[in-house]
Amino acid sequence: MKLARAHSGFTLFEIIIVLVIFSVMITMVTISMGDPQAKRMKQNSERVAALIQLAKEQAIFNSQDYALSVWDTGYAFYTLADEGWVPVENDRIFRSRSLPDGIEFNLYLEGIKVNLKNEDPDSPQVFITSDGEISPFKLEITDRYDLLYEITFNETGSFEISLADA
Repeated sequence: MKLARAHSGFTLFEIIIVLVIFSVMITMVTISMGDPQAKRMKQNSERVAALIQLAKEQAIFNSQDYALSVWDTGYAFYTLADEGWVPVENDRIFRSRSLPDGIEFNLYLEGIKVNLKNEDPDSPQVFITSDGEISPFKLEITDRYDLLYEITFNETGSFEISLADA
């Protein structure tokens, strides 16, 4: 008489099915989370462009010239006073801002790259006049790897944000 043997364990087929299910779940979670660095860069690109547009509107509305100073890891807005360009202070919208770690700016004026590492943060490079004109420029927001967003403004103040190849 043969005794029935009790199985204690899983078959190879059952283990493979479980691994496939886990792989699909992990893939879906990874896809839904996306790349946080890319999201931060896109948010910063959109924030800078929106602030410049708002400065243009404020310049027209208040008949006040504005300027933007950019350095490799941040930016600040300025207004024109009797003593020259002064930083906008005590304003939560136009306050000086720093970029998150790992993200940097590259600025191009008239197609020429500005060396932002040696740039004096107190000297503005982009000017926004009270009649709504903006000095044309291209601002790249890049990480240390391969992501690159470009914000391109023309003299009328219209702009384009694009994801470019680094």
